[in-house]
Order: sequence, then C-alpha cells, then structure tokens
Amino acid sequence: MRKLWKKLPWIIAGLILLISLFNPSLLPWLLLAAVLAACLFMPKRGLIGPVDLPADDAFLPTEQVQWWYWTGHLYAEDGRRFGFEVVFFSFDSFVIMRDQLVQAAITDVDGNRFVFEEFVEFHLPQRGKNGFNLSSGSGNKVTAVGGDGHDRLHAAVGDYVLDIELQATQPPALHYGGDAHPYRFGGYTYYYSRPKMETSGTLTIAGETFTVSGNSWFDRQYGELYQAIQQGWQWFAIELADNRQIMLFDFKGNDSEVEKSGSITDAEGRTVTLAAHEFQVTVLDQWVSPDTGCSYPSGWEIEVRGEKFSVQPLLKDQELHARHGLWIGPVYWEGACDVTGAVGGQAYVELNGYCRCPAGNGG
Repeated sequence: MRKLWKKLPWIIAGLILLISLFNPSLLPWLLLAAVLAACLFMPKRGLIGPVDLPADDAFLPTEQVQWWYWTGHLYAEDGRRFGFEVVFFSFDSFVIMRDQLVQAAITDVDGNRFVFEEFVEFHLPQRGKNGFNLSSGSGNKVTAVGGDGHDRLHAAVGDYVLDIELQATQPPALHYGGDAHPYRFGGYTYYYSRPKMETSGTLTIAGETFTVSGNSWFDRQYGELYQAIQQGWQWFAIELADNRQIMLFDFKGNDSEVEKSGSITDAEGRTVTLAAHEFQVTVLDQWVSPDTGCSYPSGWEIEVRGEKFSVQPLLKDQELHARHGLWIGPVYWEGACDVTGAVGGQAYVELNGYCRCPAGNGG
C-alpha cells in the first residue's frame, strides 16, 4: 500500500495524459481537478513550532525542502586521512514534483583523490518516528539509518566503500534558539546540528579495508528553502582542538546586507548564536575548476569574537558536478579543510551558488 501511495502522483499524471490524448478538450478540466486534489490531500504547509527532538529527525511531510547532511574527518590506524560527505535532500514542490537528491563523496587526502556519486529518487522518504531510514542507488549504494544522535551510514563511492557508526557525545546545537528563522529575501528555516559525533567503522579502497575513526558533523534543516538555495552561500563547520565547534554562513559571500549568521558551541555543549558583527570572513584566494570552469573561494581568514583562524582546503578540487543524461545536477564545492590560528582544528566548507546552479545545506 505504501509503495502504491508513492506512485499515485505518477499514476494520476499518466491518466491525465492518456485521457487528454483521446479527448484534448478535457485537459483543462483534468488539470483543474488535479490541482484541487493536491490542495485537499497535500499536508498543510507552514510553521510547525520549535525544533522537537528526536521527532524532527524523521521525515517531516509538512516541509517543502529538507535535508539530512553528514560531513566528517576520519583517520586510519596508520594515520592516513580522509573526509566524507553523505547527504539526502528531499523536495516536495507539488503533487507530481516529489523527489530526493542523494550525494556522497570521499576526500582521500594522502591519495590526493576526490570522488563522488549522485542519485535521484522520484519519491519522498518514508515517514518514520523519531528517526530516518534513507536509501538510494541500485543495491542501496548510499544508506543512512538512525536518529536521536545514533546513526549508521553506508556509501559506495567509486572504488571506496564507507561503513561507519556515529554517536553524538553532546547535546544538539539548536540554531536560532530552535525556532523558525525567517529570511529577509523570503522563506524560512528550522536548523539544528549535532557537531560532535564520535565516528568509527571501515573504509574499503579497491578491496583493501581500513579501520577508521574520527568525528562527524550532522546538519538537519527544513522549511521553505528554495529562496535560500537560489541566493548561494559560504558555510563553515569548524571543529577546534579545544572541543569548541563554530558554524558560520553568509549568503552571497561577504554581503552582510543580504544575511549572515552563525553559532559557537563550547566544550560543555552549550550553543549561543553569533550576531553578524561578531565574525568576519575574508576570502584569501580563488580556485577555478578544470571540469566546469567555475571559480570558487579557496582559503579564508576568519575572525570570531577577536580570535583569528585560517581555513585552507586539504585538496583544491572537491567540486561535485554530476550529470544524469539530459538532467544536470547541482554544481558546488564541499570539502575538508585544515584550521590554524588561535586554536588549531579541522573544518568542512560548502560553497553553493558559485556555478549559478543550486545545491543545499547550511544557513
């Protein structure tokens, strides 16, 4: 029954097309009936109250756009270093426009390689309670199962296979105080993170398996986010060696007139919001992709409440630029970085909108 319900919008669209071929004069009435049906059966849109955990780890049918987003830094027993990204985007635009975009990437720092995979699923995730069970790709190449701060990820990316478990070791960071945040340019977001997730498991490379461990950062965001996606942003997930985590973003680079914000989580897991005047991001260099010709910031100086940090990519080329036949996926840069300065550490940075092609996360 659940599988039939997922396919219902496509069945309806097929019936409308079939009937209109035999009797074109009925097409306007059929489209009107489809719109009315969508209004009656689609979930109510809009604000749903403050973040409620672990309930909001699950797929939320009231929200147009939402994502589950993991990035992390992993180390093999011999010291070899890796970064990873796993993300499930869900888009519910209309009764027949319901899909998921799924991406996974591995940064092999010592091997000087960056590989990624992308999949499109023409259905929404299954509803759950207090958690998620997400999968995509032939043979479930990318899966994410969990909730309430205990997740399991699997990703087959080229000749890399990642299997890890993640356990949150501090309370979630509720951005904007856990309530809805309206954007000046339209739309709104709910946004929380689990920036300290102890991670362990295996990474298999061309048949050779390495035991890996490290830390992962989980971002969950949902709301009316199409306007934000169109703006483009820089997003920083900074993990400092003194056990603090800093999240920063600014739309359209350093244009504070559009919007920028952030948060800082202390060693005890207490999160406070950073106002726009409390931090500054300065781009130090640019990198031009040999694959797309797009130009991205590459290296940043960041000042947060008087502390200065330098953030540098571990590899220049960490650009995702997938293609699916006639359909072109989003093009953006998301990569593992080193942090030096007042306190050392590591970071993940996302650059969306620099190819004039939307992606998602952050903000």
